[in-house]
Amino acid sequence: MGPLTYSHGINELVNKKLRTDCDLSTLCRVLQRGIRMIRMTRRRRKFYEFKLINNNGQIIWKDGSKYLELDSVKDIRIGDTASTYQEEVDPKRLRSDSKLWITIIYKVSNKLKALHVVALNELDFNTFLSCICGLVKLRRELMESILLPDNSQFARIHWQITVSEKEEDEKKDTLSFADVKKLCDKFHIYVSTGQLLEFFQLADINHNGLLNYFEFEKFIKILKNRKEVNMIWSKFTKPPHSHLSFENFFQFLITEQHEQVDRQTAWSYFIKYREPTQLTMGQDGFTKFLKEQPYLVEVKEELYSKPLNHYFIASSHNTYLLGKQIAETPSVEGYIQVLQQGCRCVEIDIWDGENGPVVCHGFLTSAIPLKTVIRVIKKYAFITSPYPLIISLEINCNKDNQKLASLIMREVLAEQLYFVGTRTDKLPSPRELKHKILLKSKKTSEATRGLSVNEPFPSSFSSSYESANEQELRMKDDSTNSSSATNSSSMQRIKRIGLKKHVDIINDVSNISGIHGIKFRNFSLPESKTIAHCFSLNERKVEYMIKDKHLKLSLDKHNRRYLMRVYPHVLRYKSSNFNPIPFWKAGVQMVATNWQTNDIGQQLNLAMFQILDHQPDGSFKSGYVLKPKKLLPVVTKAKMIPLIYEHFENGSDPVTVKIRILSTQLLPRLNDTSPSRNNTNSFVKVEFHTDDEPTMPISIDKGTRISATEASTKSSQGNGFNPIWDAEVSITLKDTDLTFIKFMVISEETQIASVCLKLNYLRMGYRHIPLFNMEGEQYIFCTLFIHTQIL
Repeated sequence: MGPLTYSHGINELVNKKLRTDCDLSTLCRVLQRGIRMIRMTRRRRKFYEFKLINNNGQIIWKDGSKYLELDSVKDIRIGDTASTYQEEVDPKRLRSDSKLWITIIYKVSNKLKALHVVALNELDFNTFLSCICGLVKLRRELMESILLPDNSQFARIHWQITVSEKEEDEKKDTLSFADVKKLCDKFHIYVSTGQLLEFFQLADINHNGLLNYFEFEKFIKILKNRKEVNMIWSKFTKPPHSHLSFENFFQFLITEQHEQVDRQTAWSYFIKYREPTQLTMGQDGFTKFLKEQPYLVEVKEELYSKPLNHYFIASSHNTYLLGKQIAETPSVEGYIQVLQQGCRCVEIDIWDGENGPVVCHGFLTSAIPLKTVIRVIKKYAFITSPYPLIISLEINCNKDNQKLASLIMREVLAEQLYFVGTRTDKLPSPRELKHKILLKSKKTSEATRGLSVNEPFPSSFSSSYESANEQELRMKDDSTNSSSATNSSSMQRIKRIGLKKHVDIINDVSNISGIHGIKFRNFSLPESKTIAHCFSLNERKVEYMIKDKHLKLSLDKHNRRYLMRVYPHVLRYKSSNFNPIPFWKAGVQMVATNWQTNDIGQQLNLAMFQILDHQPDGSFKSGYVLKPKKLLPVVTKAKMIPLIYEHFENGSDPVTVKIRILSTQLLPRLNDTSPSRNNTNSFVKVEFHTDDEPTMPISIDKGTRISATEASTKSSQGNGFNPIWDAEVSITLKDTDLTFIKFMVISEETQIASVCLKLNYLRMGYRHIPLFNMEGEQYIFCTLFIHTQIL
């Protein structure tokens, strides 16, 4: 009936008031009859009639053999935002076409697709665009209405959709139990048949097996009754009072929610949710307040005034890829998606193309013109964050194309480009670099030779690391021999990717770079002490350092003053991710992950940078996180570092975390919709992710402990609409600086929804936490209700 998740990119367009002289129903009737437009592909332009199939929420063309689901639409692009696709699909297009071009980005089987159409005139353009945007917005608002605490409003919306829009029909029209069950299924309201029948019979005052509108309204009230909220309400409104006074509300904010607010701020909250014309708050207003309260802390602007090296920076690896590392077609969508999610360091691999520099993954894939990629980056660079964007350049092209590449970046990025220049004392801060773009490229050969000495980094490190790495490669090769021919082919491709040719970087590129990549040789060489340098190392090399006592201290010392980037090893050809926590613990600023893979590594990465949450879909992220205090003091000798850690440990006590898992709201249906499977019986699994063993292992009062950091609640029986667990987990930790918590809602051994949070970003008290699907998209209406205490 409507979309289940929010899209990162569609908000801006669907919320605009589009120019049209007709209401949405009139536009829909026009599109149902059909609008003739040109479908654009790289190979051809072809006329089709596009129609709306209203009952199914589909747009069809090619006589119905091709279609897209409105609920799968992720973005709609027109004008400048579609120019990239216009250049890619139809470089010889007429200028007049540009104003009538519409690109719809949608998802099929978890893969992004694009439909490009050109309207024949302005009227058709406005009709098609306004109808699509209007329907996408309407269907999303319809799903959001499920969360309305106002039962009458909820009942009216769904009665009008299901039965009749006419008020006079409310007294004569009725719904049978079968109708109600169908309605619940349609709107993702999953309750066991037995429990649903019980609710139906309680609402059927006439005992005739049918519900009129007023009985349906009572049914909704019974269905949406939240016992866990009733208990909280009763605690602060002791009988005979049935309303919440301001004094009791203020006490609730201070004692339960641990909000640091004055009475004036508390009063502004109270006025917003109180009963109309009353000086008290009713239970519906209180429930709405609980649902709408922020669950994450906010960061003050002053915290962005430190040098860049003091921050963890949200970073992407091989940003142009949307899938595996092997034989995957590069796409500008990769850049758009990560920038919309707050990424602050993207990667570009530049190679020689037939007509200039291109972006691709070596010789194995197709390519995108570099100019196209740079234009897209400029367009989306600061859409969710004003803080600086770093572009990590991998230069694999000849000198002529390097010169062209530098000209393109100068021309497109213009005044947004930032060069460090002669500054040698410290790096600038994110606040100083607002709306600036820094290029990170390797230094020219002359500059590198001028800084280095004859002795590379210690032979013991080099031989040990290479030996371990070669052994692993041999192990992979051995396993490949017993595997399929396809896997063997993949391994050969991986090896070819690893054999990138050596390229000398020219001054034109180096001169416009704000950060200079230098090949790692040794932490003590002069090149390791230039303020704007950055070492880029794969995960294996840094893991080796962390395991070595002396190298670990040198790594830690370096990262207190200078930049470092860590990226996935070449063997992660399926684009899986490592655990980023050990690298953050070592002070690495740019821990680059594969953002296209929503595994636990990427979930931890997103949780690290999810501080600000100003929009319903969490669309504002700064992309910069100040490191823990113990990672900030600069030292002259590596042996001083243990004393810093000792100082911080002596000054802090272990932290006990208590989280009561109360309930979830509106769990979505399992993909397998067979009658034998449903998600009316579900439980929550809790995982704490940290780099230190807990001081006291996890415990749970109503559930099962799985390990020292994992536990699960008991199963909630028969209710997928608002399952209640009321289980408390408790764990004692050394500290919470790099501790994350993941909640997973599981039914029939299948994960339905999850959320991963950085523990010290989580606000105390009662909070509704949004849940996400397996692809990392936020559900529109599905939340987890918890109560948190940190003692």
